[in-house]
Amino acid sequence: MSTPAIPLACLVLAGGLFVAMSVASPAAADRTPDEPNAPKNIDVSPPLVPIPNARVTKTGLLIGGQPTPQQLQAIHEAGYRMVVTLRTEAERGDEGEQATVERLGLKYVSIPVEGAEGLTEANARALDTALGELDVLPAVVHCSTGQRVIALLGLKAFVVDRASPAAAIDLAKSLGLKRFEAALRSRIAEICKADRSRHCKDIHE
Repeated sequence: MSTPAIPLACLVLAGGLFVAMSVASPAAADRTPDEPNAPKNIDVSPPLVPIPNARVTKTGLLIGGQPTPQQLQAIHEAGYRMVVTLRTEAERGDEGEQATVERLGLKYVSIPVEGAEGLTEANARALDTALGELDVLPAVVHCSTGQRVIALLGLKAFVVDRASPAAAIDLAKSLGLKRFEAALRSRIAEICKADRSRHCKDIHE
């Protein structure tokens, strides 16, 4: 029995449809929903709890100034697991924070950073150690205003993550560094002079 002939027009239409689908599919696969605009190095997740000068980084940190007891409760409810304070014992305004944080079941870490003098390699490494522990992210890192936090994150990027001086400073500036920019540049320059293995050609005091 002979096979029924398929009209040529049908073959042409089917071939054209196959080509169109094969061309359109990759484009469809590559298409992603529009993402909301966000400043560089700032992300909308995890939740941003409105502590003073709050920022949320892409590494899962809520950074900023001193949280109130009510904000610590909100931090807990938002799913954060650790609170790191850079404030010193001599500063006032955070009385009872450790007890509140621990009562809420969060980990509490203190890394005292006394102004510009506290921007040290040791403190940068201490922050890295705290953030590198298991099950501590997302975490909150705060001082009184957030400026010491940002400066120490910039120093950590240079000391621990081996970012270039320019990249470390740009990171800090993108997070809102103002007060300690000169101190951060000076500390990075000091480290560059002491460690010739670092590529520090792009540091300018």
